[in-house]
Amino acid sequence: MKTYEAVVIFSAEESQHQAGREFLRKEFETIGISLKKEEDMGDRLLSYPVRKNDRGHYVLYVIESPPEPLKALTKTLKLRPEILKYLFVRQDN
Repeated sequence: MKTYEAVVIFSAEESQHQAGREFLRKEFETIGISLKKEEDMGDRLLSYPVRKNDRGHYVLYVIESPPEPLKALTKTLKLRPEILKYLFVRQDN
């Protein structure tokens, strides 16, 4: 298993932000991704509008997973309205 850092930008609206975080935690558990750390980085102004939003709520995740579940997860994240952007980066061990 490889270690990844994931930064996810959720909608700044509180109800959508909480729903998105709950969805992501359940999705990690469902597809077998081990969540090592979750750090709330807060609400920030975006550099440019994303899906007509100028603010987003940033959350940093440190996860362990084989590469295949991440490919499936990225397809799912594209369809979620409360998730504005995401980025997965493999950590060097």
